Amino acid sequence: MIIINRQNIIKNRQIEKVLKLLGGDYRPARLVVYETRLDVFRFFFKCFNLSREELSGKLEGTYHQATDSVYVFVYAQTDDGDDLHSKQLYSLHAMSHELRHRYQYVKGLFTKDEDEEKSESDADRFATNFINNNSAKIKKIMGWSDEWTVEEED
Repeated sequence: MIIINRQNIIKNRQIEKVLKLLGGDYRPARLVVYETRLDVFRFFFKCFNLSREELSGKLEGTYHQATDSVYVFVYAQTDDGDDLHSKQLYSLHAMSHELRHRYQYVKGLFTKDEDEEKSESDADRFATNFINNNSAKIKKIMGWSDEWTVEEED
């Protein structure tokens, strides 16, 4: 797996350890972490990924089936300002959510157009449960002094 990441928010070794918790079915060919909008341009020739929707900051992540790539947009995580741990936590949640979409694709789940809402709901629930159920392990991986949890948004 190729990781493209400036490593100011999350280190590649931390990503690898979280991926290990998830298991092999969640491991994409490429994982890209965009810390800033500038990174979208900076990494363009490494992954040829650019869209208005992704630049807008409205997406926290996306999974591209054709390239088996997960993209995480840290700059879209604005709920808690510049708090590093919060950015890390919600970026891990977005990454887990998108990796769940990869799992769904690999396993042939939610393949019909009308299943999109079910797919999103499953990915949200999975990511929240994964982060919360592994909070002690994630705390250790990330070097946090406290465990953090994610609350599901309605």
